Amino acid sequence: MPILSHPIFKIMKILLMVISVFLMMLSVQVKAEIPRYSLDQDKHLVVDYLYRLIQQSEQHQLHEVITLENSEWQKIHLNNGDLLIMPGENWIAFELVNNTNKVKQVYLDMANQVRINEVELFIQDQYKNIDKKKMMLQRSNNRSVKVNADPHSQMTIYLAIKSSAQLRSSLKVYSTESYIAANSDLQFQQGIVIGGLLCLSIACMLLFFSTGSKAIIALFGYLLSNSLMLAAMLGFNLSYLFPAFTWLVGVELPLLSASSAICLLAFSTQFFHLKNKFYNIHRSIRAVCWALLIYMPVSIQLSIADNVNISMAIYILLELSLVILGIYLYKSASRLALLFTFVMLIQLIFVVIVIVSVNWFDMGFVSYRSSFYGMLFWLNALMITFILSYQYRYQLVDKHLAQRQALTSELNSERAQEELLTLQSQTQEDLENRVQERTLELNIALQELEEVNRELEKKNTLDELTGLYNRRFYDQRILAEYRRSKRNLTPLSIILIDIDHFKGVNDTYGHLAGDQCLAWVSKHINKSLKRSSDMAFRYGGEEFCLILPDTDAKGALALAETLRENIAERPFIYDEKSISLTVSNGLFTYVQQENITPEQIFSFADKALYQAKNHGRNQTQEYTTQ
Repeated sequence: MPILSHPIFKIMKILLMVISVFLMMLSVQVKAEIPRYSLDQDKHLVVDYLYRLIQQSEQHQLHEVITLENSEWQKIHLNNGDLLIMPGENWIAFELVNNTNKVKQVYLDMANQVRINEVELFIQDQYKNIDKKKMMLQRSNNRSVKVNADPHSQMTIYLAIKSSAQLRSSLKVYSTESYIAANSDLQFQQGIVIGGLLCLSIACMLLFFSTGSKAIIALFGYLLSNSLMLAAMLGFNLSYLFPAFTWLVGVELPLLSASSAICLLAFSTQFFHLKNKFYNIHRSIRAVCWALLIYMPVSIQLSIADNVNISMAIYILLELSLVILGIYLYKSASRLALLFTFVMLIQLIFVVIVIVSVNWFDMGFVSYRSSFYGMLFWLNALMITFILSYQYRYQLVDKHLAQRQALTSELNSERAQEELLTLQSQTQEDLENRVQERTLELNIALQELEEVNRELEKKNTLDELTGLYNRRFYDQRILAEYRRSKRNLTPLSIILIDIDHFKGVNDTYGHLAGDQCLAWVSKHINKSLKRSSDMAFRYGGEEFCLILPDTDAKGALALAETLRENIAERPFIYDEKSISLTVSNGLFTYVQQENITPEQIFSFADKALYQAKNHGRNQTQEYTTQ
């Protein structure tokens, strides 16, 4: 028996062969195992699959990526197609296999993102042929690529994504049927949202033609800018209409964000009449608008990433500034300032949520981005429109109140005229027979009519709630006393009185308590007047005014302080409850200063009142022109 045929040598031979094969395997470079998806059946939507993502800062060529080792790749899981893109170069790879006898069409779709610089698609068939395509995610008409899979073939898909920042996008693989259905649903949804906003802006424009309100035309510009900006964010931008002009990509975003900010600032200015009431704020807003107008042409020269960051900063600063403005106006007792502040605060929260979630934190809802953006833009538009409608409601209430007052006055006047005509007709019937008797009756009737007219005049000059003179009579008396003071060279003092924290009385105890509180303060005011020439008026709300002829500043200050101390010492009793009240006084004395009108006299007293409130209330401040 030959020695080489011994069983031991056979076993050794087999072991040597196994070792050789093992060494050969070690010497072979391990290739990446690319996930493979079969197209044997029509998939409604290919999602929730494992892809391989490479995150490298250096640049790679396709031939380098194909030969990378398995350890260079990382498995990731796409949740509903939501994909995290890292700064720099990102490579994604997967395989598609068609084992059927017909050609399969597959659509690769990515969400449009302005800050993705470039997306290259490489399709490698089973014969190692490469087909290269590019995707422009900034345009909605070039964010998906159709791939044809031949019968009984397989292909490897490589995606090279270059991004300037970390962000969220979505990558989905559709069959033909599901792509058409998903695209139709998306276009329908976007059409409803964008078209609805455009219709709302057009409605505001038509409303402007009927009312001429500057606030409404500013709201029209704001809604129109937001509609176009939402369309641009969803991919329907200038480059969508003009695909040959690639430089148009991202141009519209800074322009629309700046114009939207300008329109919102203009709306706020007109809504609160800042030019007349708060001129310094109006001047600051005008300077900001000019800065935004200058930024618009400059933004064309900046990069997309810079414009995106600047646009986000503009919106953050805009909403924050409007919140601060609303708080300031609320403290200044401006109507609807609290509602305006609440709406701007909600918008600020929404803006921060969008910026933080999409740009900084790993919160992936890019797949629902269209719905999310549409909901935010619509909620924004509805809240702004709600503020305007609420102002219109207040205007209607004021108008109806003025109409009722005018109607009441007219009815009283007609009643008096009817009585006069009745008396005249009765007098003429028996004029010849009873001349003396009718003359006497006529005199009595005329006296009664004079009393009615005096009562009517008294009602027109007095405030029904407090018994003080009203503002209309104040306008007459201040002019007369001003002329008399100027003619006789005597001092004329005016005191403005305001109840501190009167709104708290209404809110805590009700408006009936507030009315009784006003009447209680009015009694103290009447008691403080010692001369028949001194007059007290209810100027409006919880504000009162005293006209003191022939009274210098020292005497007016003494009267104001006495009144203030009397009110502070004795609490107001309502429903067996003791309510402490204080008043703030503003004083100005006219002593024939040059170029001072009655309106300025009141304005100086009002400034003194404003100083008294700013210095802690429950005090008297005097305004001097020196």
